Amino acid sequence: MSSDHKNWSTLITERHMLLLLLTLGGLAGAYLFVFAGTSLGMLFYMLPLTLLFIIVCLSSPVRCFFLLYLASYFVMGLARYVTFPMPAGVILDILILFNFLSLCLHYIRGNPIGKLYFNPFLIISMFWMLFCFLEIINPMSTFGNWITTVRNIGIHIVVFQLLVFLNLDSLPKLRLFFGFWGMLILLGALKAIGQKYIGFDRFESAWLYTFGAHTHVIYSGIRYFSFFTDAANFGCHMGLGIVVFTILSFYEKVANRRLFYIIVALIAFYGLMISGTRAAVAVPFIGFAFFILLVKEWKWIVIGVALLVLAFSFFNLTTIGNSNGDIRRMRTAFSFSDDASFNVRLENQKKMRSFMSDHPFGIGLGGSKHANEGDLIHGIATDSSFVFIWVETGIVGLILYILLCLTILGFGAYYVLFVLRDNRIKSITAAATAGLSGIMVAGYANEVLHQMPTGQTVYILMGIIMLSPIIDKKLAHDNTAV
Repeated sequence: MSSDHKNWSTLITERHMLLLLLTLGGLAGAYLFVFAGTSLGMLFYMLPLTLLFIIVCLSSPVRCFFLLYLASYFVMGLARYVTFPMPAGVILDILILFNFLSLCLHYIRGNPIGKLYFNPFLIISMFWMLFCFLEIINPMSTFGNWITTVRNIGIHIVVFQLLVFLNLDSLPKLRLFFGFWGMLILLGALKAIGQKYIGFDRFESAWLYTFGAHTHVIYSGIRYFSFFTDAANFGCHMGLGIVVFTILSFYEKVANRRLFYIIVALIAFYGLMISGTRAAVAVPFIGFAFFILLVKEWKWIVIGVALLVLAFSFFNLTTIGNSNGDIRRMRTAFSFSDDASFNVRLENQKKMRSFMSDHPFGIGLGGSKHANEGDLIHGIATDSSFVFIWVETGIVGLILYILLCLTILGFGAYYVLFVLRDNRIKSITAAATAGLSGIMVAGYANEVLHQMPTGQTVYILMGIIMLSPIIDKKLAHDNTAV
């Protein structure tokens, strides 16, 4: 009997079993294609690949984190092509839970993960999240409006910081993130360049000439938006990329990485130009001005001031390049009094003041985006991240949110000037802080601070700033990272 068993075990190997399973699976898939339809057949064939993908992601929390960020980058653009069975925010929520599941499994298996760093800014962020939770009892709010808004406004600012602490706790991992983000910026900019020189596909055209017609098809031409929610989100995100990757290139010693950072910054600059977003011009101007305040080297101060003065003079004091529509639109960012859209924003804010004094806690999260006829805000666009916070959370919420923004800039400046010793992590912190200063100023003119993927990027940069002293201490003991 044992000899028969040995004979069978030698005849039927693991390779034979795999071949048998593949054959049976192929036949089952063919049956579903014929008798149940193409969709179900494709779903059956994709199931093993999906399971393999899930296993690969679960085996590495960093991969899960990058998957989450990738989803925040593409999910709104993909919504133009496919109808998701659930809202985009819910997809991100599932991936966030997937991230924490991966971290738990990684920890249970005895693998090292980052530590939760309960710093003052995280506590302030949690207080802001609690305030957003309490907005559910605002009598002017509804649960449906609140649940669709509280994630991006209140929850993600805490969750993404925690994920940064747990996943990006070393210099190589930070560099991996900036390399990944840089590739996404290149894809976003190249997509917009393709829209400009090749044209829009039918789905993009359908969006452009319906929902986006009023703001994206203007007298000076078309504002290109890539796979972002709109041109303002795209342009300001490119501006953020310009600041961060330009500063990183200043301090990078490895030639290949420096070249990559420079290419990202240059392509992002062209993306900003063709977005036609005037507020986005403020991001590099404010970001580089803030960076000049952070550096103590006269070389960079002189070069930075000279470049800022030169750029400002070019746009504000000359008419050079006015034959180019992109340059002409950027130049209008320096003439606020002649900017019709800016004046409309001021008029809208004046209308809001007439009723906001009676609502110190706002009209409730989601109230401005889901206003019905007869509501106070109906027909009045917020058009600004800070105005949006003011309307939905009131003057109390606006003060808390401004304090939150100023606090992270304060911590970033303090760390760069007085705490950090390693130039590698100092340059990353300076780039993140300068980038945040620029995007926050742009958030006054455009509603970009809570849009995907700009909002998620902002929260990640906040986490990186607060994690920088921990990595700096690690680098003081381990100087092997180049």
